[in-house]
Amino acid sequence: MAIPLRQKASDEPDRNGDTPVALRWNAHWDSGEITAAEARAAVGRFLERVRVTGPAPVPDRVVQDAQLVVSELITNVVRHAPGPCGLSLEAEPEGGIVRISVWDTSPLPPRPRAPDAGRVGGHGLEIVQALSDTVTVTDREGGKQITARLVLPAAPGQH
Repeated sequence: MAIPLRQKASDEPDRNGDTPVALRWNAHWDSGEITAAEARAAVGRFLERVRVTGPAPVPDRVVQDAQLVVSELITNVVRHAPGPCGLSLEAEPEGGIVRISVWDTSPLPPRPRAPDAGRVGGHGLEIVQALSDTVTVTDREGGKQITARLVLPAAPGQH
């Protein structure tokens, strides 16, 4: 069951009054009972909100890439680190960035495997790295966090 820690999707201006704040969505599961389908749906709803409130476009391709990234990351959590876990989504429309972070209770970092077209499974991290601008693994108390950063295309007239 999803327990929202903080749900914030604001298009209010920042303190200077000229830039929208980042849009965020966070949830955690005490039991680790999240499915890849639930995570994909959360990303889809979140990026639709970004489309409505943000100044930068969110093409269907970016939505599909983000859904695949979160699906692979959550699948790895379910397979390799059952237990409490969390998902955080953040978009900085002005900066053209979408961040997907997944945390779990395993202290072991993901292990990249050599590409092997004949292998069934084990391609998740490879897929995440191919679709993301950057992928970082951060130690956190009681586990780790993996953050994938996707780049949004610039809106017309932006550089």
